[in-house]
This record gives sequence, structure tokens and C-alpha cells, in this order.
Amino acid sequence: MVLIAQNQSLKQAKTDFENAYIRQAIEANDCRLRKAAEALDIHYSALVTKMKRNGIEVKPQMEASDGV
Repeated sequence: MVLIAQNQSLKQAKTDFENAYIRQAIEANDCRLRKAAEALDIHYSALVTKMKRNGIEVKPQMEASDGV
């Protein structure tokens, strides 16, 4: 949930909402950016561009072990 701060511009409110929505989509898709982009109905490259522009980083996931 994004809270509305007093004296916040519409532009900043939209950016805050978009950032929160993108982060939620990434988390819901186990940090798989292609799946998150699909869920958001945007191209993968558009998602990566938005992430770079807004400083959204994904922590690298630990790779699943193959039972060794």
C-alpha cells in the first residue's frame, strides 16, 4: 500500500505507486523479471528500463541446488 503524503505532487505519487507495484510483481514472481514483466503486461526491456530509472534492484536469488 502506498500512502499519500501531504504536499506530494501527482507525478511523485504516480512514481511511488509504480515502484511499489513493480516491486510487488517481482516478489510475486520469485524475482523472475521476465515473469514479472508478463504479469505487468509490459515488455521485459520496459521493465528493466523502469527499474533502472527508479533505482529498483533485485537481490540475486540463491540458485537451487541439484540435490548434491
